[in-house]
Amino acid sequence: MKNNLLLIFIVLFMFSCDNDNDPTNNVCENNYVTDAITTAFSVANGYDDLAEWMDLETHEYEIQINENGEICTVGYQNPSTYTGGYTIEIINNTNSSSTSYSGTHTFSQTALDYQSITPVTVVSGDYITVKRTILPGYTNLNQTVGRVLRKSDFSNVPYPITQGNVVFQGSVFYGAGGPVSNNSQPYIALGFKVN
Repeated sequence: MKNNLLLIFIVLFMFSCDNDNDPTNNVCENNYVTDAITTAFSVANGYDDLAEWMDLETHEYEIQINENGEICTVGYQNPSTYTGGYTIEIINNTNSSSTSYSGTHTFSQTALDYQSITPVTVVSGDYITVKRTILPGYTNLNQTVGRVLRKSDFSNVPYPITQGNVVFQGSVFYGAGGPVSNNSQPYIALGFKVN
């Protein structure tokens, strides 16, 4: 009986997460883009991780995913100054017949919070726009801030930046000011399921 329980536990553990990009056991990998952001924009590469910065309404970036699959979750963290929601948009710019996503989300203020979305299909090489826009009705400009990764020397991010199968193409911040282009990378994570 003990050996059977141990075997069941091992099997469940092995198949409960997927970080190997193996299409034969494809599940939504929450860390797919998170790992790429964290590695490409690390302190070792000259970036500071700013938890609450850039007081503009929309934080947006464009990526190219060089793998077939679908974007299946979005991860974000509300700043300490805001408990409300955002419109999250994920737009496939390459394939207009492909799905895009728009929905309203409220995230945790204490940790990166992944939430499921209607999947957005990606064919290897597609360009995807990812954006979060604060909902109307916020009361202070400091509520529009969000987590970004900024060059330690305050220079612009030298896009494009390739990390694994993801190419970060550029960023822009706007609304109640701006636009401000390519001065930092928004920390809006995406989960991906490889086909």
